[in-house]
Amino acid sequence: MNHLNPAAPRNKRPWTAEEEQLLGTKSDRAIARKLGRTVEAVIVRRNLRHIRFLKKWSPDDDKLLGDRPDEQVAMLLKRPRYQVAYRRRQLGIPFKRPDYHQWQPGEIAMLGCYPDRKVAELTGRTVKDVRHKRLKLGIPFCNPDFHPWTPAEDKLLGAMPDTEVAWRIGRSVVSVHKRRIRLRIPSPTRHVWTQEQLALLGTMSDREAAEQIGCPPHVAMFKRRSQNIPAYVGPKKSRVSWTTDELRLLGTAPDSEVARRISRSVLAVTQRRELLHIPKADPKLRDWTAAEEKLLGTRPDPKIARQLNRTLSGVSHHRRRLKIPPWRPRSTNNPK
Repeated sequence: MNHLNPAAPRNKRPWTAEEEQLLGTKSDRAIARKLGRTVEAVIVRRNLRHIRFLKKWSPDDDKLLGDRPDEQVAMLLKRPRYQVAYRRRQLGIPFKRPDYHQWQPGEIAMLGCYPDRKVAELTGRTVKDVRHKRLKLGIPFCNPDFHPWTPAEDKLLGAMPDTEVAWRIGRSVVSVHKRRIRLRIPSPTRHVWTQEQLALLGTMSDREAAEQIGCPPHVAMFKRRSQNIPAYVGPKKSRVSWTTDELRLLGTAPDSEVARRISRSVLAVTQRRELLHIPKADPKLRDWTAAEEKLLGTRPDPKIARQLNRTLSGVSHHRRRLKIPPWRPRSTNNPK
């Protein structure tokens, strides 16, 4: 039997002309129930015949358009809202919304002259509607704190520092700075470097050079870096090549002790030792001797660690590394 064999093909009932004429007249579920077919089969056949499921508009349906909002009409007719709106616009029927009223010329004249919130209060609309209408008409927003720049104010730019200009004309320093940059007016406080001043950079500290030049220290530092001039190193920090005796001391004592002996910084000693791949001198990290390794496994690890002045983890790790079994007490029962 076919129902016992899942691989057997199912008998498909062909579609008749009368059945195809019903497609699209009702919902796919109603057509499937009437024809005794599945909903999937009805959808596939309707799409194959390029039949759109579109409910025809009756004269009674058209009478509801414009009488009430589109949302209510769509709910009554059980249609999508976009179909109701499209049909209403197709028939030239204006839409109806209780909270909507046409924009008057006087209301449009307020847009851009007052803030959107104030226009909304005066016209009885929402701020969102006012903003949407203003943007639709291409009207820029109104900023009561903004006033355009005058030619007299522009003449002050660059003649004095931005802070003083802002104080005189009653604007913010940021506004003055942006306006001056936009007009490509150089800053009056910008330092003009001479060849003599550039020659001082790198011969002394940036702070000392700034005091002689007459500019802030950070300005001298930025100028020196832009000119690729190395920073000044004092006589105590002069770079002296390492001698053979100094190199022999690396790793024999802590870096702080070696730095004290050779009169160098701890950082310089550490960097030189790591550059030469010399291990750090640490009494806690000393190498294992043959005599110490012979003791491993002969006694418990805590006793050996106490005897050798090492940590318990160090003793256990080295024993496992040498594959030495741990010490176990011998049994007191002697087999007969």
